[in-house]
Amino acid sequence: MPKQTYTINRFHGGINDSADPRDIKDTELSSCTDLMVDEIGLIRTIGNNSTDTHDALVLNKTGAGVTQTPGSGLFYFAHDRKGGEDAGDNEAETGDSYLALYDDSDAQVWIYSLATDDWDDDKDSAQNGVINFLGMSTGLAASPSYYTIDGSLRVSTGEFGKYASGSLINDADHFLSTETTLTVDNGNLFLVGNYLQIEDEIVYVTAKSTNDLTVKRGMFGTKIAKHDDDSIVYKINMNQWYGYVKNNFFQNQSLVSAYKNNKWYNEIQHLRSLDDLGITLAHFDANSAGPTQSTIDAANKIFLSYWFSTTDEDVGFWQGTYWIGLTPVYLGNQEGPISNVGTDPIQIHKEILNIQLHISHSTIDNTTISSHPLIDERITGLKLYIKNYTSDDWYLLKEFDLLEGGEHGWGTYTADNDSAKGYWNGSADSLTVASPSNTTSYEGAGDETNTCVVTLDLGTAWESGRKGTLRLNGFANSPLYEEVDLSNASSQAKTFNVVNPGVGTHKFIAELLDENFNVIYRKSSADIDITDSGVTSAPQIISSGTGGSS
Repeated sequence: MPKQTYTINRFHGGINDSADPRDIKDTELSSCTDLMVDEIGLIRTIGNNSTDTHDALVLNKTGAGVTQTPGSGLFYFAHDRKGGEDAGDNEAETGDSYLALYDDSDAQVWIYSLATDDWDDDKDSAQNGVINFLGMSTGLAASPSYYTIDGSLRVSTGEFGKYASGSLINDADHFLSTETTLTVDNGNLFLVGNYLQIEDEIVYVTAKSTNDLTVKRGMFGTKIAKHDDDSIVYKINMNQWYGYVKNNFFQNQSLVSAYKNNKWYNEIQHLRSLDDLGITLAHFDANSAGPTQSTIDAANKIFLSYWFSTTDEDVGFWQGTYWIGLTPVYLGNQEGPISNVGTDPIQIHKEILNIQLHISHSTIDNTTISSHPLIDERITGLKLYIKNYTSDDWYLLKEFDLLEGGEHGWGTYTADNDSAKGYWNGSADSLTVASPSNTTSYEGAGDETNTCVVTLDLGTAWESGRKGTLRLNGFANSPLYEEVDLSNASSQAKTFNVVNPGVGTHKFIAELLDENFNVIYRKSSADIDITDSGVTSAPQIISSGTGGSS
């Protein structure tokens, strides 16, 4: 029998170390040394993985020596954006291939670019990698593992542990549970952004002055406790995220944004809560006025202004005591943990709950801000939750898009000028529903004209550009809609072409809706007696959705 040639040129299935050859597919390898088989039909050399070669390569490009462990810490990835080797911004989408290399002399990851044939050369300084892997100022021997998903690089040591920092607590009075200043033996061993563990508590370093570290206590749900002098201070291994972010935040109606990011970005991979990020969360009772400058003026703060409105019959939707919660939404629609808003629940008694979101920032003086107000550049939204006072179950109430903000965009809130705007003032604002012009049954269904006038009077005009909608219910052709100008304090009377219901006593209900069709206020007419017109059955009516002339 003549010999046959069987060609195998696909090895993209990777390594299969099964002892039985029958378990190894044609696309898999039983062993492979110094070769890359990630592309179908190609076998490429990966290069020599000796310590000397790696050290010489990085030393030649940057002047920084690297102690590289053979077989680990080196990773290839590709990306649509250039500039990954120096964490650049406004980079072209022409693509590049990269190598990531861990340097255990400074606990940083260096990135090599094929397009520029260079390692990082200008991230903060000439001797810094682009990923500050463990947030450490000194080196650490590690064997990092890498993977890419959704266009982003993730880096982990694989040990998932804590590491002695080389420093102890230096405080004769101990580090008390009420304190936020942690004094250590050697502050040079720590950086802002470090996560530290002392006994069972994890803290986050927000500022540093010599040996005094300002920390946020009880991170990731750990218990805040007293820690004795000379307690060991550990550094926490936090997996890293490295990718490109490009978003236009807080766009107004003209699609002009208040903040833009367009850059390579390194952050810990963990999706932190707003509490963990150090964002101050508070709610504000705006039943008489909105928050003023002294109340809202703070960096990295979220305010939820709320007010109540009811009908004359006192039939609002909410009854009880409720907690409000917020969670950040990261790239890919991933949610962080829920944080309570404020320290007290909200009491609601048969009322309509209205909420307005304020995101403050220390540099908002005009219409632009200098940095992301929620710290993490990957956050693109917020979700608002509510739960009963005694319940453990949260229910989604509202989603906020930090980019477009909905159909009508975001607006700038000038606290000292706008505190009397944007909410329903029960003592100054009014909504009235007149009787229909004809009160016989099914009037308006034929050629005859039947109208109902709804009048909106705002004591104070809302912010410029604010629009609302009047919705009229109770008629045979309801619901009916008319747009109103919420930035206009003049009386606005809207005339609806209506078809009366059947014989009986009826109430007709007008509702004022905001831009997202949330009910701001509801008002009923007086009891209206509809008399018999002689028509024995309701005509077929298709609501036009609009009310006619104004």
